[in-house]
This record gives sequence, C-alpha cells and structure tokens, in this order.
Amino acid sequence: MASAWFAFRRSLDSEKEIVKPDNKTVLAEKSDTKAESEPKDDGSAWYSVEDEAYMVPLNEGLKVPEQRLNRYAYITSYNAGTRNPNWVAWTLIADHVDGEYSRGGHKFMEDMDVPEPRAAYSDIREGECGYQRGHMCPAGDNKWSYKAQKEAFLMTNICPQNGDLNQRDWKYLEEACRDWASKYGKIYIVSGPVFRSKNPQTVGEHEVSVPDAFFKVVLTLGKKHDAPKSIGFIYNNVEGRHKMEYYARSVDEVEKMTGLNFFSHLDDKVENRIEAECDLGSW
Repeated sequence: MASAWFAFRRSLDSEKEIVKPDNKTVLAEKSDTKAESEPKDDGSAWYSVEDEAYMVPLNEGLKVPEQRLNRYAYITSYNAGTRNPNWVAWTLIADHVDGEYSRGGHKFMEDMDVPEPRAAYSDIREGECGYQRGHMCPAGDNKWSYKAQKEAFLMTNICPQNGDLNQRDWKYLEEACRDWASKYGKIYIVSGPVFRSKNPQTVGEHEVSVPDAFFKVVLTLGKKHDAPKSIGFIYNNVEGRHKMEYYARSVDEVEKMTGLNFFSHLDDKVENRIEAECDLGSW
C-alpha cells in the first residue's frame, strides 16, 4: 500500500546507504571504443518517483545484508555476503524494448561502489566454474540507452547462472517481458536469486555464491480497458527445457519463497486480488 511505501522511503533516507554510480567504476577488460558517446553521469535516473514506488519491494523482516544502488535504468539491492544482488527492479516501457545500443562491445564490470571482496569478471567463467554471468536486468531491456546498457554489465546486476538456462528458458522469459511491455505500454519487473541453502556453493577467488533458483515478478497497471495484473516465476538454476507455464507462479508464492513484499504501492484490495492469481494465458 502507498503509506507503507512512503514510510519505507523515509526509513531508507535515515538508515540505508543509497549509492549513486561512481565514475571510478572500472572495466574488467579494456573499455570499448564508444566510451566517448557516454552521457554525462549526473547521478539521475530516467524512471519517476512513482515508478520507483511500484518497482522497489519491501523487505519485511528479512535480515540480509543490503546496499541499495540506484542506476540510470534500474535499482539493485546488493548483498555483500553472497556477492549477488538480493533483487534488481526496473520499469520497462514500449519505447525501450529495442534500440541502437546492443550488448556488443560492452564488457562486464567490477562495481567499485560496493566494498571488497566483491564479484569480479574472473570469478564467473563457464569453462572454470560451470556457470555463465546471468543478467538480472537483461541487456536486451537496455538497448535504448548507451548508459543503461553499460550499467547492465555491472557485476552487481549479475549472478552465476546455468548456461543452458541463461541461453534458453530464462532468455525466453526476458523476451516475453519485452512483448508484454510493447502490449501494455509499461510494466514493472523485479528479479533476483533464490538461496535455499544457508551454505551455498561458491565460485571464484571472491567466493561468489551460486543461487539455487531465480525469481521474476511482473506487474502491469493495464492499458485502456485492461485491469491491473501480475504474475511470478521461479526457475531452478539447472538445465531445463520447459514451457513457460512450468515456471509460472502467483506473486504471493514468490513472496513466500523470497520474504519480499512486491508491488506494495498498489491499493490493498487490488494487490491482494492480483497477487493471488497465476494466469499466464491472460498475458
């Protein structure tokens, strides 16, 4: 609900460290030749305060390390213990589903805004650890802006992900979200890792934790005569070639698994109704 959101914002101002991008963030490999076209970094974001109210989940009693990082196109809650994001949230609109700034030439970047030890490019190499670098906010959602695309490659937006999952079923969900943004004009997305074990497998010199699964929740407020609706997904971090229905869950189910309260800015009656539903066919 809206009152909970604004109370949450006040508590963040007084208790949480909100970090804006640091110009000292370095590339894990040599910078690409398009760097001269990068917009000036003034610490701003393209999304509105109202968008942010829908994007950011509430952490209701879940005690995990958190450093919140506001980027140009997304917000991430970084966990220094797992070297993974707790969650990444963004707004995707129809005008942003395509663009001239492809992922080509961009390199994965160590995020200098978070303390050491932190995830480095070298920690997640499929040939060495068996996992790929999986985007939470995907590169495909950021083709509309050079700056947005570059920040999508920060390691605080990355988790160790099964390569087959990354290249197939998870990718298909990312593509479906872009289709939904085109259809409805605007959607809100939150994605992140799920850790079922208290002692997860780690990879790399900096001991980056390997998630057991990944979640994604999506909200549309509707367009014209469409009513608001939401849907969730849980993908185990293993090879799996299933239809999207196999992974679909209600947002309520994802909340129980993650301990997060999604889309709390909605009217309580609307939130309770749509988060109990799991109707992929209606999308």
